[in-house]
Amino acid sequence: MKVLLSWKTMISGVWSGGSEYVSDWDSLIMHLTPLKETAGTFGLNFIDGPELGPICMQLESDKKRYLMTLLEVTEDDTSVRAYDNPTASAEMVDILGDSWDARQLTDDFNLVIMLFKEFFEKGDVSHQWLN
Repeated sequence: MKVLLSWKTMISGVWSGGSEYVSDWDSLIMHLTPLKETAGTFGLNFIDGPELGPICMQLESDKKRYLMTLLEVTEDDTSVRAYDNPTASAEMVDILGDSWDARQLTDDFNLVIMLFKEFFEKGDVSHQWLN
């Protein structure tokens, strides 16, 4: 299955990014790791995967807060699965200029890495994490 990686990061006030096909975890983690400390976006897209099921996982990072979403194609439509943080307060938080419910965000970058690795290796993420 072809996996297209795309990223955009802000370093010293300047946006940079790109996209490339990846086949190994080392290539992927090289572009994901900088988002621990910087603002930006990161996405994995399955190009020639199954017609139904997860096709894309995205990350938005800002001020060491992370929003993860997964796009899934169903028989009738598409749906977006997101992280649910039940311990967060019901406040709105700015991530890259958009307001998000804090209950959809995490500040645990190890969790971000774990979920992207699961998506990369298995083609899905457990509903326990993204629902």
